Amino acid sequence: MIRFARARSACFALLLAGAAGLSSCASSSSGGSGGVGAASGAATSEMAVRGFLDAANAEDFNRMIYLFGTADGLAVDEYGIQDVEARMIFLSQLLKHESYTLSQVNLAMLGPDRVRYEVQMSGTRKGSVVVPVIAVPDGSGRWYVERLNVDALTAGI
Repeated sequence: MIRFARARSACFALLLAGAAGLSSCASSSSGGSGGVGAASGAATSEMAVRGFLDAANAEDFNRMIYLFGTADGLAVDEYGIQDVEARMIFLSQLLKHESYTLSQVNLAMLGPDRVRYEVQMSGTRKGSVVVPVIAVPDGSGRWYVERLNVDALTAGI
């Protein structure tokens, strides 16, 4: 699962190592995005997920970066551009697809502000797969992709 936690010193899977089944810890850096303002996030949870998937398919890493975050905003502000950009490059390769459909699946355990989608993707390197995605709003109402479970896309790597 790919996600960014709020903690200052967070332990999260490094995508490149994660594909090999390893994990790594990293501390947050203060690289930041330089204040992207209104260009970050999306107006709705669905727009964030669709925008992220479409950007991944187009290898539009900058757009992916501006749609990936937490309730505190952009992940790049917390983890730095090098960390996040490397993850977006890797994710874009995993998320290549011919088509997808979204189904909203709200689970009470996620809390009132998180929205879970099941993305049925076809034409991926693994054929047809389901990828759970969680979107979250920040304090200003902008929505970000917070978590993706890419296990179905990394099996056997």
